[in-house]
Amino acid sequence: MRALRIASPLVVIALAAAMAGCGGDEGRADPGPPPDAATRSPADEAPGRAEAAPSDAEAPVPVTRSLQLAHVGWRFALDAAARGERTRIDVVVRTATVDAAPQRIALAIDGALVDAFATDLDGDAAPELLLWARGSGSSAEGEVLGWRFAADGSATPLALPALDDDAAIGWRGRDQFGVQGDALVRSFPLYRDEDDNASPSAGFVRVVRYRLGAEGLTVVDSALEPMDGTPQADVLAR
Repeated sequence: MRALRIASPLVVIALAAAMAGCGGDEGRADPGPPPDAATRSPADEAPGRAEAAPSDAEAPVPVTRSLQLAHVGWRFALDAAARGERTRIDVVVRTATVDAAPQRIALAIDGALVDAFATDLDGDAAPELLLWARGSGSSAEGEVLGWRFAADGSATPLALPALDDDAAIGWRGRDQFGVQGDALVRSFPLYRDEDDNASPSAGFVRVVRYRLGAEGLTVVDSALEPMDGTPQADVLAR
């Protein structure tokens, strides 16, 4: 099975260029300035635990990462700010509809934001925004959460299903994610029982592919690739 090398560039359009309404099949995070002030959407549209904006009396949270994404005329601007072992993420969504009011989604996650993808896995010409988050601790467990959008800008939360019993054998985290065509691809090294978290020794990486259907993200296949000294991210390019 061939899958996307996570480090490979996806079709990314800077926010300034996206003002013309152009886009690509897939979008990926690209450093950029913080988003403008925008209207706030209901917090319960976002997966995870939403937090209210800090009051003036609270200490400001430094912005540690700003991202911009664009997809088929849609524009997403993300700000991520870490405080301790939690990260607060603000997303400003601008749809392809001319003069439509932007919306804002806010959530807080345990761990850090690693990457973000704007894509169209189900081919309906309306995008999904997926966030790759990594938990704190030596296992660095990864997860993907995000939203699928309708043409009117309404959002439905998305999350990865749990690994089934067979796929979870040997898993202890260190997940990596990428997008290949209409699939979200996940890889992680396999551990033996006696391994410590820093040294997986089973000799294989499991690669799991997810597709997006009416019920959300589901597993379509799972395979093992030899861990022969090739960096884990490069296994996805085979």
